[in-house]
Amino acid sequence: MMRNTRFLNTACLIICWLVLHQLALPAQGTATFESEGPTKEVPEGSRFEVSFALKNTFAKRFIPPDFNGFRVTSGPSEMRGSGFVNGKSYSHQTWTYELEAGAPGTYTIGTATVQTDNRTLRSQPLVVRVGKAREGSTTPPPGSDSRVFIRAELDRETAWVGQQVLYQIVLYTQVGISEYDILDLPAFDGFFTQERRRFDTRTRQQKIKGNRYVTRVLHEIALFPQQAGDFRIGPARVRLGIEQAGGLSALFGSRPEMVQTQAVKLKVKPLPEPAPTNFSGVAGQYDWKVAVDKDSLTTDDALTLTVTIEGNGDTRRFANPVFELPEGLEGFEPKIQQQEEYETGEQFVHARTLEYVILPRQPGDYSFMPELVVFDTDSANYRRLLAAAPVQLHVTAGQFYGQQTTPPDSIASIPPPPPSALDRLWRTTSVLLRDPITWGALTGLVLLLFWIYFWRRRPRKAKPVKTEAQPKPSLKAMRGKMKAVAQLTQGADSKLFYHELLKTLQEHVALHLDIEPVLLTKEGMREKLAERQVPGSAIDMLTQIWQTCEQVVFAGQEPAVHMNTTWQLADNALHELDTALK
Repeated sequence: MMRNTRFLNTACLIICWLVLHQLALPAQGTATFESEGPTKEVPEGSRFEVSFALKNTFAKRFIPPDFNGFRVTSGPSEMRGSGFVNGKSYSHQTWTYELEAGAPGTYTIGTATVQTDNRTLRSQPLVVRVGKAREGSTTPPPGSDSRVFIRAELDRETAWVGQQVLYQIVLYTQVGISEYDILDLPAFDGFFTQERRRFDTRTRQQKIKGNRYVTRVLHEIALFPQQAGDFRIGPARVRLGIEQAGGLSALFGSRPEMVQTQAVKLKVKPLPEPAPTNFSGVAGQYDWKVAVDKDSLTTDDALTLTVTIEGNGDTRRFANPVFELPEGLEGFEPKIQQQEEYETGEQFVHARTLEYVILPRQPGDYSFMPELVVFDTDSANYRRLLAAAPVQLHVTAGQFYGQQTTPPDSIASIPPPPPSALDRLWRTTSVLLRDPITWGALTGLVLLLFWIYFWRRRPRKAKPVKTEAQPKPSLKAMRGKMKAVAQLTQGADSKLFYHELLKTLQEHVALHLDIEPVLLTKEGMREKLAERQVPGSAIDMLTQIWQTCEQVVFAGQEPAVHMNTTWQLADNALHELDTALK
């Protein structure tokens, strides 16, 4: 009997622990099933990814959508996971497909379906736009390696003044790339520019004239045209680190290769004339919200109207809207409460919050409709954005309405005050200033003061100080410095070696050019050596060594080659320089 009682007590404790443990588990959020795909137009023949994500539950069955118009090249690849965040459990399950775009057009990927323990969920459809592949703009530039090249690409061929345009440097490669460095960008004359930090760096695949390339965006800049016209944006230069075959990159580093984009053209159109009188000055896609702090007030009160504006145009061209108020209401210039610019996945967006103060001068009922006029770049027309509803105000007379401190009719009866001592002094001074003798005396006094001032500041002869001219170093002395730098290759301090090598290289080149080393720049060196007909190979090698030294000394980067190799290359380049400038 005692044994049965102990068994029942133990079973009850276990059941209670299980119930309490289940009650203590954090609850999951609401189950959702969402689809995600490209938001921009994809070129025909290119590959892209679509994914379907299930959150806060797991599926027993996944039914894919119909991919009409696309070829499935891989997938579905499934990922799942779970965990706890802020005391709540979560789970996710994702199915990803890689698709290849077909003929140009607009396609709709239907809904995907998942079945869970107790319900069926469906994703929203995806709309994908496929554009024509621009064969002329996706061929390797003349003189470049057809296996790897870069291109400058714009997201549009024509734009309006003030419209945001996306400039991209895109890599096309059939070989492995370990690193890259943007060396030179175009001048972008006629544009305001903003460099983007949050852009899509995922790799994609694209077919060009039967060849498959891996593509990736290396750099993005938002351009805002400041004037109309036909613009040519010059080339950009990039240094690529190409992986060597057979795993040699791990031993010798990647092989550097300089590549250059082609120039691109953009046609910028002026905004249509005439513009509306209350045009805000911006072109793009905009939205806004209008709110008031009250709808009933007296003539002693003030109304606060708050406007929040958000869009992707040029914020420097934006003019605060001016509202047409009915008679009896007086408005003032708005105060900027908040202003910010931020990046989305595709563009820059600026937001501005304005606060207007409106004073009622007369009692009554008022109604007005705030509006914002922008140029819509999609429809190529001016667009009037209206508030969600008219502003309705009921104004009553306040405590001080109609009161005046001094009646207008009593002003003329007030006797003038007696003249003060300051008034009497001013009248006497006015009489003196009208006398020519007074002006002559003042002129003579001013000339005397000027003569005394300049006489006291006259230059005094200083005793000459003898200075001894500093002798310039000879080529033999510079060779000795290079040998001293070679000794540093045996040490472990690579930063010291590259610092001394850069200093010696600058002094050696400056000696040939007969200028001070501190005045020598990398670009100036290239220009002056080219004028003196120094071989281009020596100029390129000196420039590359200069840049390598700067990257190690100032940017803290690890050198791609050993110090001995760098010193030998520098010594050979300086010997070639000495020979050319004898």
